[in-house]
Amino acid sequence: MRIRVGIGYDIHSIKPGDRGMYLGGVKVSDTFYLVGHSDGDALCHAIVDAILGSTSSGNIGISFPEDEKNRDRRSIEFLMEVAESIRGRWRILNVDAVVVIEKVRLAGFVSSITENVARALGIESEQVNVKPKSGNGSSPGFVQVHAVCLLEKVG
Repeated sequence: MRIRVGIGYDIHSIKPGDRGMYLGGVKVSDTFYLVGHSDGDALCHAIVDAILGSTSSGNIGISFPEDEKNRDRRSIEFLMEVAESIRGRWRILNVDAVVVIEKVRLAGFVSSITENVARALGIESEQVNVKPKSGNGSSPGFVQVHAVCLLEKVG
């Protein structure tokens, strides 16, 4: 099969604190952070799972277990490592993600997040789409991300 699609999903609690909140490797808040073993970057986690799913390679927990090596790591590194692991075998055609978050407004960060994710994946920013949604009162204490990745077999 030459074309494959993968779906990723992640959810993390939001807590007040000065550790910084990262989405797509971009710091989007100084007053909140995402609870997680790594930096809690749910956008990177969901995209990693979408890529791994599309290549039938398991999930983020298998590739990046909750061990000391991954404690407090920047999740954008996970994204770079997964992209590198498929390079030469698969080409990323596009990534599309929905980020549901109420505590932080992302509109001013979308361009930076898109560019950062594209750079980590080694693709053009036009191949990445990130859509923030407020959740309309349904998600006050957490962020959830749904991501889809379309790949094409190389060679």
